[in-house]
Amino acid sequence: MLQRLFAFILTPEFRKNLLIALGIGFFLLIIAIFSLRFFTRHGESVTLPDFTGLTVDEAQNLVVSGNITFKVDTVYQEGKKPGTIVQQDPDANTQVKEGRTVYLLIISTTPPQVKIPDLEGKTLTEVRAILDGFGLKVGAMVYKNDIAKDVVLGASYKGEPLSAGTGLPKGAIVDLTLGDGFGAAEISAPDLTGLTREEAIFLLRGNSLFLGKVSYTGEITDSSKAKVYQQNPAYIPGDSTKIPQGSMIDIILHQEN
Repeated sequence: MLQRLFAFILTPEFRKNLLIALGIGFFLLIIAIFSLRFFTRHGESVTLPDFTGLTVDEAQNLVVSGNITFKVDTVYQEGKKPGTIVQQDPDANTQVKEGRTVYLLIISTTPPQVKIPDLEGKTLTEVRAILDGFGLKVGAMVYKNDIAKDVVLGASYKGEPLSAGTGLPKGAIVDLTLGDGFGAAEISAPDLTGLTREEAIFLLRGNSLFLGKVSYTGEITDSSKAKVYQQNPAYIPGDSTKIPQGSMIDIILHQEN
């Protein structure tokens, strides 16, 4: 059996068939190599430029010869120019194959909407933290008579009252109405006549009132000796007129010679 096999291998017909088979195999190998180079675009790559700060159209103009495609996502960042690129993947200066998809993150042209929770009854410190967490800002703060000091009594946006669940654009400014801590209590104006400035301040504080405008009449040589000559609102014995706690009283001081 082995003798017949060796005899067949040594025949010219076998050698001819073997050479044909080797030739066909080599030809197929060459085709496979070139096909692989074609489909993988071997050696054909581009260097990605830095797209940050550009628009998508401007970025596309930079790579028009590189057959690069873009996939865009958006994000809102306050203070950034809408429509500009802030991030890219792959990074700048990366070598990529032609036809590669580059992922871009651009600034949204409109801020997202956020829904605020109920702010009433919370302290100013709590509300500041809540609004900051939602990307909102505290605007004007108006105080009104209420026993709870620095507690939010109401909120508004562009003059319109806000309620829980109201949608606002991120970055919006929210105005607050707060309690002044004095409540709605009213008292009679105390009599400051004949008191020095320091004595008047002490009496006013004891009545939850504040010193307003201070002016002088006549010649003043020593302001510490000047005494209240007139006040506004005036003290009128037996008058039942009341003023709210937290009010200011103006005084005029006069120094007797």
